[in-house]
Amino acid sequence: MASKKLVEEYMLLANVHVACFLREWVQDKTLLRVHEEVNQTNQGVLEAFYKKLGVDVDTSSSLTFSKSIEALQTSYPIKFSVVIKKFMTALKAAKYMCINDFADEFLRHYGLSFDLYTHFTSPIRRYADLLVHRLVTVCLEYKDQARKAIEHMDYSSYADLCSEKSLNARTASKEC
Repeated sequence: MASKKLVEEYMLLANVHVACFLREWVQDKTLLRVHEEVNQTNQGVLEAFYKKLGVDVDTSSSLTFSKSIEALQTSYPIKFSVVIKKFMTALKAAKYMCINDFADEFLRHYGLSFDLYTHFTSPIRRYADLLVHRLVTVCLEYKDQARKAIEHMDYSSYADLCSEKSLNARTASKEC
């Protein structure tokens, strides 16, 4: 189990590093996986639920939430599972987007508590992963001219398409 967790952590870190690498080389064309914060209403619902459950979970930020549930995972594994399931109901779906001119706070992946995140190491080969692989290849091949080499490509439309298809797949899965 420890080796599986280690591999998972390395995969997450690789995704973060690739996102940072792409931001440096292709700037606004960087394809990210973005996850919005829990809105105030849902945050209040979560806090009330966790209080009734008798667990101390700090939902004020993704980092404090992450630390709270890490402590809970070792102490109360069954309650941990309930906390995570309830948390998932409060989240909006993550989406793909390009950096474009968005402020940094709109580029975060709240659920994973990362400032920048992309899909690069996914064991499920998504189209978004392939787009990221191609961007990395362009960066390695064209180096300082990478951004110029993809100037004509609209990665924002690719991001929208990937988000739409991801939502369609989740909807179809739920309906089955």
